[in-house]
Amino acid sequence: MNVKLRVLSAGVMFFLGQAAFAQTGTKQDTLAKEKQIEEVVVTGYRTKKADEIIQAQSVISSKEFSEQQSTLSMTNMLQGKAPGVFVQANSGKPGDGGAIQIRGISGLSNSDPLVVIDGMYTSIAQYNALNPSDVESVTILKDAASTAQYGSRAASGVIVVTTKKGISGKPTYMFQTRFGFSRKVSDKELNFQMMDANQKLNWENSVADGVGIATRSQEEIALLSAQNHDWQKDVLQNSSEESYLFSASGGNKKDTYYYSLGYDHNSGIIRNLDGLKRYTARFNFESQVSDKFRIGVNTSLQYQIVENQRDLYNAQNPFRFMYGANPYDPIFNPDGSYNSTGAGFPFLEAVKTNPNFNKNLRLNGSIFGEYKITDYLKFRSTALGTYAQLKGWSSIFSGSTLSTILGYPTGWLSQGNNDLFNYTINNRLDFDKSFGSHNVSATVFHEFYNGRSNAMSSAKSGINNSLLDPYQLSNYATPLTSSGSRTVYTLNSFAGLLDYNYDKKYFVSASLRRDGSSRFGENNKNGTFWSVSGGWNIAKENFLANTKLSTFKLRASYGTVGNDAPIPDYVNLDYGSFGLYGAAPTTFVTVAGSPDLKWEVAKMQNYGFDFVYGNRLRGSFEYFITKRNDFLQSVTGSDVYGGYTFYKNVGDLENKGLEAELSYDIVKNNNFNWNLHGNITNVKNKLLSLKDNEQERITGAYGDSVLKVGEMPYIFKMVRYAGVNPDNGEALYYTNRATANAGETFYNLEGGKATNVYNSSDATNITDKSPFPKVFGGFGTSFSYKKFDVSAEFSYKYGGWALNYAELDRLDPAQYNTNKSTDAVNFWKNPGDTNVLPKPTDAGLYSTDQFLQKTDYIRFRSLSVGYTFDKTFFGDNSLINSFRVYVQGQNLYIWTKFKGDPEAAVGLSENTANYVPSSYYAYTYPIVKTFSIGFDLKF
Repeated sequence: MNVKLRVLSAGVMFFLGQAAFAQTGTKQDTLAKEKQIEEVVVTGYRTKKADEIIQAQSVISSKEFSEQQSTLSMTNMLQGKAPGVFVQANSGKPGDGGAIQIRGISGLSNSDPLVVIDGMYTSIAQYNALNPSDVESVTILKDAASTAQYGSRAASGVIVVTTKKGISGKPTYMFQTRFGFSRKVSDKELNFQMMDANQKLNWENSVADGVGIATRSQEEIALLSAQNHDWQKDVLQNSSEESYLFSASGGNKKDTYYYSLGYDHNSGIIRNLDGLKRYTARFNFESQVSDKFRIGVNTSLQYQIVENQRDLYNAQNPFRFMYGANPYDPIFNPDGSYNSTGAGFPFLEAVKTNPNFNKNLRLNGSIFGEYKITDYLKFRSTALGTYAQLKGWSSIFSGSTLSTILGYPTGWLSQGNNDLFNYTINNRLDFDKSFGSHNVSATVFHEFYNGRSNAMSSAKSGINNSLLDPYQLSNYATPLTSSGSRTVYTLNSFAGLLDYNYDKKYFVSASLRRDGSSRFGENNKNGTFWSVSGGWNIAKENFLANTKLSTFKLRASYGTVGNDAPIPDYVNLDYGSFGLYGAAPTTFVTVAGSPDLKWEVAKMQNYGFDFVYGNRLRGSFEYFITKRNDFLQSVTGSDVYGGYTFYKNVGDLENKGLEAELSYDIVKNNNFNWNLHGNITNVKNKLLSLKDNEQERITGAYGDSVLKVGEMPYIFKMVRYAGVNPDNGEALYYTNRATANAGETFYNLEGGKATNVYNSSDATNITDKSPFPKVFGGFGTSFSYKKFDVSAEFSYKYGGWALNYAELDRLDPAQYNTNKSTDAVNFWKNPGDTNVLPKPTDAGLYSTDQFLQKTDYIRFRSLSVGYTFDKTFFGDNSLINSFRVYVQGQNLYIWTKFKGDPEAAVGLSENTANYVPSSYYAYTYPIVKTFSIGFDLKF
């Protein structure tokens, strides 16, 4: 019997695919229920049998990861997979991560969820460095009943990763390989089209009078039009991708092992950059030394090399360059040098002469020993550690255009290095015993975490010998800057977990954890976090015993979790910095210590139910309310000597919403299985208060987002666009000012008072629009017939908005030197024209809500089609157990009205100060389409 398990939100829901049930009946139903009971799920520090879980959590299996490209980050692989979990890709860059929100905004600092890999505390970056083929499952913990066990770092949710381990039995070997390519999603699919040379030249003539430039003759237009070319073809390429993984597992009743070696490469879509190379290795071993004593080790290595592109709002960015360069601009000047073009910078030269890359090494290891004191009491001691060495280089070669612009004619090199080391020691007692129908499980533990960072960076100019290594600082003559930092962070914890059920029908769970963090002063160093939860599986009552309802579990929980992630180390102390004041060195305080900081605390309520009907229909439903108190944030202060900053608890936030998930097996028999599934989440975020009775605060990378009490966080604050005056083509803007300035005219429109003069003081809060969607989720289908299988997955979001700076640039007549979209020709020309852009002027277009666009989309996320050859094909005596061949597509199509890609969370990765994810769209690395073919050989 081949049974497939899937765990849905807030409990465990099941589907049986490719199951050997030729008929339905009492015996088969009983077998299915018994199999469900035996399934176990990692819920954090403990594993639980599936029918005992009453927490809100979701599990994504290794099979679901295998349906996506191997060089996609683990973060992005979660998109659309679990209700309540909103994932936005930062960009389409190979291996780049994403922004994760679990059940809404987790704070004014947008903290990432806590990541735990095989019991080891780690980061989103470490999570993304994993080889997806080494991952057995990812469990996402969402409510207090599941997250409170992690106490002070769980306010943003917890991602628990379990990697593959050995299984007792004959050694099994697996070789997996995949080859493919990616390409940029076409502009047409993203609802815009750039001009060709002839279109751009004629557009320039049409706006010449308005913007103050000379017109071109038809002969000149014809001559330049003959030089037409597509800069995207000069800058971009189809990427090449390859992936290899060899793994082995096996063992006997006493010893089991698993090991793997992997290599992934993705060249990326930018010419002359090699996007990502990743090398991975993993080994684990467990041994039952005696009847009472068990030991195990788990080690892994990841080494990653990434070549980066600049992600600024200028032509150093390849995507800004290729959209800005005119299609009649040649690549080279007459003297053979690279042409800066209308974009203002020769990117095709810079990609070769201004390299930027990272080399990151991560080593992880853990060892445990477990002693069985009695049949129901065990002691376990575990030591876990991670060492990471993160290195980065940025170089400007001698003689390059950038070396001239920045004043480094003989070259420049910057190098950064950060050594990270952390370890965790955990000692615990586990109690598991049944007293008739009463089942009790309890865990108590002490845990100590220590994390250290040692960072250094330096820059020098003037290369000594261009024939020697250009990435070696000792090869440069003149020191420019040098800095370093060292930090230590500790967390000392005591915790207890308790689970009780009666006849696996009535359930109670509780947890209590106390953490002491070095990030707080002595006044508030310790925080206590707790949870209680209960459940009732009504389907086990006698009055439902003869029905097809095998599970109907009601659940409720309440508890608290904390967060110290938004603050750096040592904020309880004054920071001292050294600098220059005139000609003499001086010391001044830049950060004032905050010994009275409180913990961020999230108080979580969760109510839900799960059901399984007829072993075909499964579903879950959740309602949650989370009140997040005492957010931590950096605040600006002042004194007679100048400015300073300090950290303070600044406000309160509420998240509430609904989650639902449904799965139905339309057909299920020996040869033919067909499943449909989907999930949906609705989240409402509301800012309850700010510090010191403050009612409003402006934030965001461009000062266009607002935190306002009583509204959803990060509403937009902008001048509102009132359209075009059909009589004269002037742009109009709504205003609340009572008196017009000289040369200004007021108009009374249906939407309110408007003016023909842009004034930034007219900016107003747009309270119904925020970057964060109101509804999001995913849906899909899986189909199998004998050895043939198909799966398709979609993701979607609705209700979010973003400021589209790229669209502004593509339409702005004041930026006449750069290329435009074909929509730019639709401007006012004659009295009476409506639904047009304003009459072109040298002032151009302003950043108003004219460019605030909905980011709603449905994306065809993945399609996988495969066929498996097994022993019936190869013969019983063959060394080959199975051979699967498959083809996959990723990001195959997007349905959206947004003019650009509505999914990318980062507008510009080098401008993330005060950044609000998805609040604006510009020129970051675009999402790509991927096509691949793969082979899995098991022997």
